[in-house]
Amino acid sequence: MPVKREGKPLMVHYRRHEIGALKNKAGLKENPGRKSRRQVYLISVPVLRAAAALALAACMGFLVVGCARAPRSDPATGFSGRAPQAKLRVAATIYPLAEFSRRVGGARVEVTQLLPPGAEPHHWEPSPKDMIRLYQAQIVVFNGAGLEPWAVRVIPALRARGIRVVEAAQGLDLLTFAEEERLGVIVYPGGFPAPGGLPGHEAHQRGGREGEEAGHAVHSEGVDPHVWLDPLLAREIVSKLAGEFGTADPAGAAGYEERARLLRERLERLHQEYAAAARSFRSRDLVVSHAAFGYLARRYGLRQVPVLGLTPEQEPDAATLRRVADFCRERGVRYIFFESLVSPRVAETVAREVGAETLLLTPVAGLTPEEARSGLDYFALMSRNLANLKKALGG
Repeated sequence: MPVKREGKPLMVHYRRHEIGALKNKAGLKENPGRKSRRQVYLISVPVLRAAAALALAACMGFLVVGCARAPRSDPATGFSGRAPQAKLRVAATIYPLAEFSRRVGGARVEVTQLLPPGAEPHHWEPSPKDMIRLYQAQIVVFNGAGLEPWAVRVIPALRARGIRVVEAAQGLDLLTFAEEERLGVIVYPGGFPAPGGLPGHEAHQRGGREGEEAGHAVHSEGVDPHVWLDPLLAREIVSKLAGEFGTADPAGAAGYEERARLLRERLERLHQEYAAAARSFRSRDLVVSHAAFGYLARRYGLRQVPVLGLTPEQEPDAATLRRVADFCRERGVRYIFFESLVSPRVAETVAREVGAETLLLTPVAGLTPEEARSGLDYFALMSRNLANLKKALGG
């Protein structure tokens, strides 16, 4: 707005529809020298001074009212309500880690889930857009144990930028697939898979010292990464998230710990439901798509038989399918489990061969688009899994 010396008129632009009510009261005169949708008017300095005073008074009144009626503190979020609180920016690779982060963080965090609905996590890699989200985060949460081979390349650069990186599986009681076989929680009717089929193998081969510097992104060849399916291991992840969030945001630490406590209690109740059901199972054999349920099987005394092998991308040969079918007949298996993010074709083939039915058992690593639209969460999916286990195993 061009302004001239004291006592001289000021040039102010108004839209035509805004000047009707002001025309007579403010002493506005049309300038006939300009014809356009915007008209130029002359306003005296006293009029502008009066308007400015009114605006200032209105603002001061707003501030006074705002101070007199400041919102109270919210114990659920830790916000005082007296000033805007910048949210802690968290990027999580897979669905369960994103959900745990949201539940622990509450209103103090903004969580971005990298794995999109419908994607299977084992061989998913971040797009350039996902990389931008990673670099914009203050905390990055990834699973580890070889589930995200791309993390070996990315994590050193994130840490160099001062971004906190949380490996959920680090420090947990992990199992290799070979250990699961020795413990009897997994059976390979077609023989133990070749090393190249083990999750994390490729990343282990190319990781070297970079993998070590990335914070043990790949623990060792053939580690089972599906730790979130054991509710008690999930509790440990929740505690780790609360500690990391509290370190990054000390003002919200008490809130993070309280929400983590409530979430751990809910996970404990889920564990008790599974343990009670497992005590009444008449069968212990889970014929599943791929070997995702080792920690669940260890916790509740079950045994998984993977049709596809160690990852969903592995295709069984005819000899393996024949051995799986023979196992099902010998053990009286009535249900073959399939996954929501993997084609049920192989499970359906085995089921037809042995006269069984198919039933859904999801690894909960990601959601289908339908599950996301329906608002299903970790606990709903785990409860659905339990209901299907009871049906299949006679609980």
